[in-house]
Amino acid sequence: MKRRLIELGILAAILGLIGLIVLVSGVFPVNASSGHWAVTRWILDYASDRSVAFYSRGIEVPPLDEPGMIPLGAATYESNCVFCHGQPGEDQPPVAKGMTPTPPILSSSVGEMSSQELFYTLKHGIKFAGMPAWPTQKRDDDIWPVVAFLHELPSLDNATYQELLGRTAEEDSDSPKIVSLVRKHCAVCHAVDGSKGVERRVPILAGQSETYLRNALIAYRAGKRISGVMMPIAHRLTDSEIDQLAAYFAGQEVAKNATTAEVSEREFQLGKELAENGDAADKIPSCVDCHGPGGMARDAEYPTLAGQPAWYLREQLKLFSKQHRGGSNNASLMHPIANKLSDKQIRSLAVFYERSNHEGASD
Repeated sequence: MKRRLIELGILAAILGLIGLIVLVSGVFPVNASSGHWAVTRWILDYASDRSVAFYSRGIEVPPLDEPGMIPLGAATYESNCVFCHGQPGEDQPPVAKGMTPTPPILSSSVGEMSSQELFYTLKHGIKFAGMPAWPTQKRDDDIWPVVAFLHELPSLDNATYQELLGRTAEEDSDSPKIVSLVRKHCAVCHAVDGSKGVERRVPILAGQSETYLRNALIAYRAGKRISGVMMPIAHRLTDSEIDQLAAYFAGQEVAKNATTAEVSEREFQLGKELAENGDAADKIPSCVDCHGPGGMARDAEYPTLAGQPAWYLREQLKLFSKQHRGGSNNASLMHPIANKLSDKQIRSLAVFYERSNHEGASD
């Protein structure tokens, strides 16, 4: 028995020495051009599939059939994903084909995945697969529109995909340079004139101050304001393009958009009272002094809130409360304020500001 153990020990030492020699010598190939061995590919695929299935259990899926959800997801896919996975109905980009493993053709693979599995994969990425994690781990709301889009992807041809992106063949022929820039980076979600969002998660840009819009884009580009949708877009913008976009949207007319929030008059009045007078007992200041509505002069670094979608405002306040939003140098002012607001107060403020655009209030 003792001799047997000695023999096994010697064998293990020899195998370890061989492994060390292979490791140090560099003889083991790591070139992507040769691809994986079939057994390696199977092990990695099986292990990742089982891991995603295990860790995605219990994830709560929000409604994915909201109006505008799929176009918003398509726009995010175009910005964040298309350079590896390609557009539906088109060949995979040639650089992606040279990766090992090659990124999957999603139109033929996502149908096998649940919403929870898609969300988990998008948020956390896959090791040893070239699949990156989402640009931030603090904005789950960014990811769900992409999940909704991926469920539709297998049924899309390229023409339908381009329609989701708001692209037509004749659009760019005689457009001013700034309009072409807007269509390239902004219009799918915010509309060409910035007067509406494709979905309630998207803010209205028209009529915001040029200073605020510029600071927001710079903060996104620097990673100080957090969004897996906007950070990649802003990263591609030059200083000149940011200045042009800020000036353009600031100069657009503010439209009276249709309210989407279901509210009671009592809820609206609670939000109005809190916005105009604050809550002295809880040391919550009024909102109108910085954000309107009203005729008083306000700092151009603060956003105008009237007419913004209630869902968007509500989520922004929650992000401020968790310190997950970020922003320009003034963003930290909102942390202690948002942290004191109850869920009821947050909802009431959001619906007041959404409706204030329709009650004749102006900034």
